[in-house]
Amino acid sequence: MESELRLRDIAGFCPQEAVWKMMADVTAFIIKEGANGFLTPDSIIVDGKNFILDSKAEAVSEFLAPEHNGQNPDSKQIVWSLGALTYYLVTGHIIFGGHGGNYQKLHPSVPLPVLPKSYQELVPVTQKCLCYNGEERISLEELNKIALNGLTVCERAERNKLVSPVSDNKVIKNSGEKWPEEMIEI
Repeated sequence: MESELRLRDIAGFCPQEAVWKMMADVTAFIIKEGANGFLTPDSIIVDGKNFILDSKAEAVSEFLAPEHNGQNPDSKQIVWSLGALTYYLVTGHIIFGGHGGNYQKLHPSVPLPVLPKSYQELVPVTQKCLCYNGEERISLEELNKIALNGLTVCERAERNKLVSPVSDNKVIKNSGEKWPEEMIEI
């Protein structure tokens, strides 16, 4: 029997669109069904282009918010975990040098990690997720709206890209007026 693909299996190899999709899918599920578990690289199943929450996963301290108290996480702690998972999905590394929320608990003024330049659109939302103070974090509902918007922007950008048969397969952008005479190479 083939094993399920999990978030840990694609970490460090995800396009920005997949990261937005993970945020949108997971937040939508939690808003609708509630949270009955922990968010970890093993708790999210990758099914094609969809991300499904498996609530049977065990807690992993590196993905727990700094204020985690041993109980099921509340919505603000889940938001922190989503920020940590976003960092992990983009970089393939656990946040704060592999120590996660425990490190932030010991060093509350530590600067938040930076994402690679190609993921700069994710930086503001990731930082809003990873605030040390839970009251300063973004809500699940706000995160869902931002993720859906980010996903829409990525999908529009992808639709505007075309491959030209006369440009050695370089990606080009349609100016929207005429095609193919009015192409702008990007």
